[in-house]
Amino acid sequence: MVQKSMQLAILSVAFLMLLTGAVYLFVATGEIAEATEEHEEEPDESIEGALVETALFATVGGAYIPVGLWAINSRNSSRTPYFLAIVGSGALIILYVLSRTVDLPIVGIQDDVGFTDIASKVLQGAIIAASAYIIVAIRKQKSLDSLSVN
Repeated sequence: MVQKSMQLAILSVAFLMLLTGAVYLFVATGEIAEATEEHEEEPDESIEGALVETALFATVGGAYIPVGLWAINSRNSSRTPYFLAIVGSGALIILYVLSRTVDLPIVGIQDDVGFTDIASKVLQGAIIAASAYIIVAIRKQKSLDSLSVN
């Protein structure tokens, strides 16, 4: 039973990471299209913020996908992809909160909160929770294995 719940958690993390990566890549393409439309006739300094956001979203989207695949491939032999998932997702949630509360260089204070914003943060929270569960389960399994060897 524990093995099935572990497999379900691993597949859930991988699915959530692939889905989150796809969301970020989708948002990145929308950001670049929006930035070029708005600034086609009158380029100004605010396009830099849009380009920085686009690069961030594309990088994040591109990073989630291989880490999700790594989680599937490593199964429960390595905790590293799950640590990366926790740290990366946590950092993105913190960056999101900061971008809504602090005047960040280049992008300033963001005042928009949309469905994709909330959805991606919920997905990232779920990634953190499931990854933490997997890390604890791997640790328990390794300590049980070491006890049975002795």
